[in-house]
Amino acid sequence: MTLFDWKFKWNAECDRPRRSLSPVRLALNGDRPAKAASVALAALVGFGSAALPTLVAPPVAQAYTSRVNVFLVREQGESFDTLVRRSEIVARAAVQRSFDADLLMTDVIVTIIGDNQGVAVPILTVPVSRSEWQLRPDVTQWANYYEAARYLVNDQSSEPL
Repeated sequence: MTLFDWKFKWNAECDRPRRSLSPVRLALNGDRPAKAASVALAALVGFGSAALPTLVAPPVAQAYTSRVNVFLVREQGESFDTLVRRSEIVARAAVQRSFDADLLMTDVIVTIIGDNQGVAVPILTVPVSRSEWQLRPDVTQWANYYEAARYLVNDQSSEPL
């Protein structure tokens, strides 16, 4: 006995009159193809409304980090301190250009590599986020200096960083 049969039996035994079924309920109670069609329609409407926001909504912005490597050639007679100052100037320009080139970029890592007679060593690295750079666009604030670079370019006469 189905739930519908129990309800029908209960309604028949009660004092109050049994209410009549609508034509849709009558069709769904006995007609399996009609029942399958209504379930399919409900599923399409349900899944369609779930998929609609993904079709209408814009794509999610993806933030990312840019890595920039810049090679500087040490000039004849140039001291290590001068090479470091020149590296800071180039690093500042590279950070600013990276942020200007792409609005979705959230972080930039600029590495300045010095080249002295074929020996290339990193001089400084500037890892900075866009928000930090907007607050303080100063390379010396964010730079990590490589002290070992001084010895690889054979300049022990200049002062430590």
